[in-house]
Amino acid sequence: MMVTIFQAKAILRDEKGMALLITIMTMSVLIAVTVIFHKKSWHSFLVANNYKVTSELKAMSSSGVNIGLEVLRQQGEKQKYDTLLDGWSLLGKEDFGSLFASGELKLEIVDLSGRLQVNSLVKHAQKGGKQGAQGKNEMPSVLFRLLLSGDFEIEEESEAKAIVDALIDWIDEDDRESDSGAESSYYQTLKKPYECRNGPVRYIEELLLVKGFSPELLFGTEKKKGLVEFLTVYGTDGKININTADVDLVQSLDGLITDELVGKFHSFRTDRDNVDRLEKPDWYLHTGFWPGDIVLDGKLLTTGSTFFMIKATGIRDMLSSKVTVTVHRTDRKTVELLSKKVE
Repeated sequence: MMVTIFQAKAILRDEKGMALLITIMTMSVLIAVTVIFHKKSWHSFLVANNYKVTSELKAMSSSGVNIGLEVLRQQGEKQKYDTLLDGWSLLGKEDFGSLFASGELKLEIVDLSGRLQVNSLVKHAQKGGKQGAQGKNEMPSVLFRLLLSGDFEIEEESEAKAIVDALIDWIDEDDRESDSGAESSYYQTLKKPYECRNGPVRYIEELLLVKGFSPELLFGTEKKKGLVEFLTVYGTDGKININTADVDLVQSLDGLITDELVGKFHSFRTDRDNVDRLEKPDWYLHTGFWPGDIVLDGKLLTTGSTFFMIKATGIRDMLSSKVTVTVHRTDRKTVELLSKKVE
């Protein structure tokens, strides 16, 4: 059969069109494959890079903990008492950039000995405020005044008393309820019943199990502080370092301490010219501004700290690694690790 020139041109055009279509389809497939490969490769790169950076940040935060441990050890050897002017207290202002090729280290040490020892609430005293072997325990009164300081979501004295009583019942070893407290007979009636501890509080979050404690009271809100900033489960001697304690806790040591007086107290202890005068717990009596009719209970006071919390955070871009450890400085030289939390 003879093919005309017009038919030949039509066939050629069809073949060229088909070739073009095949080429376009092939390119589309190649582009799609390339995009998918790029996404997978980029995801793998990000995962590998994040793992690398995270590992470096963990090493950075661990280094921060070691720095904190050494600072506490050296400070303990150098000085027999602890203040807010010491090197460990000022670490939060230090720049550690020169120690690392990249990233930022934030380091903070909190003196837990400047807080109220929860487990000392029942020491040296019987229930009902009766005299114990070494006199009345003033710790419950300090906590009661602290709860009514205005820093917390508590306004009524009856509510504050109920919280103190319930906490004492949680810690003491008997099953007798205080006037406003709670023992296992109460906790067993809850929707999810449990036993009263009747022993020392083991970790601060445990307080959420105690009658009257709420997350807002323990951890605070946007407008109010949380008790977690004032309490510690470490220590059993009932002593508070007045050189490092929060001013609200200091004010709670005696009901006669005014805002103005505690302000002067804090200004004195944070003035570097006075650091040599802060060794003994009764230094406040020799300041010239402290009224003679207010004498704090010496059994509650100390100037030497033994329990600390070290918070070390490595940061780079949007990634971070935080290590929080609790330590016990036993003899001003030896620092022992008690707990560790990695975030």
